[in-house]
Amino acid sequence: MPIARIHGPVLLLTAGLALWGQEGVDELFARARRLAFDGKRAEALELCRTALQRSPGYHDIRILMGRIHAWEGRYDEGRTELQQVLRAEPGHLDGRVALVDLELWSDHPRAALALCDEGLALHPAQALLLFRKARAQKALGNYPEALETAKQAQAANPGLYEARQLIENLAELSQRSKVSLTQTYDRFDRTFDPWQLTSLGATHRFDAGSLIARVNRASRFGDTGSQVEVDAYPRWKDGTYFYLNAGFSESGLFPHRRYGGEIYQSFARGIEGSLGFRHLRFSASTVTIYTGSLGKYWGDYLFTLRANATPSSIGSSQSGSASVRRYFGDGENHLTFSLGSGVSPDQPNPNAEILNLRSRKASLAAQGWIHRRLILSGSLAYEKQELGLGVERAQTTLGAGLEWRF
Repeated sequence: MPIARIHGPVLLLTAGLALWGQEGVDELFARARRLAFDGKRAEALELCRTALQRSPGYHDIRILMGRIHAWEGRYDEGRTELQQVLRAEPGHLDGRVALVDLELWSDHPRAALALCDEGLALHPAQALLLFRKARAQKALGNYPEALETAKQAQAANPGLYEARQLIENLAELSQRSKVSLTQTYDRFDRTFDPWQLTSLGATHRFDAGSLIARVNRASRFGDTGSQVEVDAYPRWKDGTYFYLNAGFSESGLFPHRRYGGEIYQSFARGIEGSLGFRHLRFSASTVTIYTGSLGKYWGDYLFTLRANATPSSIGSSQSGSASVRRYFGDGENHLTFSLGSGVSPDQPNPNAEILNLRSRKASLAAQGWIHRRLILSGSLAYEKQELGLGVERAQTTLGAGLEWRF
């Protein structure tokens, strides 16, 4: 009987000590994660080693160690830790994803592809593995196969915005060239007769980025004139690219010269920011517009804010816009609604008189595939321009375009 009375407290004490020890390991792991993401990776590794001495089978700790080694470029050490997790538990998804990332970062796409295929046999239609498989196929130059795999990843998880971005990139990689024709029609309720603008463009994607040549033909004020433009989107590194623009015209309907540049940078959590300028030189004046944007991917949506500042000798002006884009299926099928005030730095037919007006604008635009190589687009915009003394002018713009890819 006395033995029984002692046995119960001993069991409780043993269970309590075990629970205390496990909580200590969890706390060490949480601290190590915080340190790792704060950039204190050496300290994080020491905590991981201490925690593993207490609980050698704690896979999440070993995965964190593997990722830290990979972030530091110690791929062999990271590979050893992550392979140990998969030997113990081949179906461990986080461990496999971490090892695939390591092989991609260390420029071993074939190893990454094999790991993805093994994982997909255990986890069919797993979006994270499909996305990484598409990246490995892309690194190997298998663009059509990578595009199909990326579409499968997005279908498995429509909220995986990285898959949509990869689809957009792979669509361009698979079809390096395109020609486009767009037509816009502007109608005013006072002052001006209707305006028309026709643009014919050709695009080719090089390994370093895309180059676009475009001819614009305008009909305004009873006159016609042309402009030649060149756009470039050179890539610097993953997540960083530039927009460059130059335009030339001998017609008074366009700026005689226009130049522009902007740098775009992707950040974590689907955020992208940019900073740049546009310089327009007319016959009797010049205008420089400084611009910046902030975008956020959220599920099937892209939210974008853009701010513009135009300094001048008679006082600076500010303008901006907010837009939301809804994607359908892939990066080429979408609907965009936007609201804005003031001048847009990329207005297709800028005029010195228009640029100086206060205005409010709403627009709706859509585009989508109508053939495996043909994209149709359309837009409608309504703008109110303040002429002074309480007088306003309304401008309605209709647009349509076709794009052929090959």
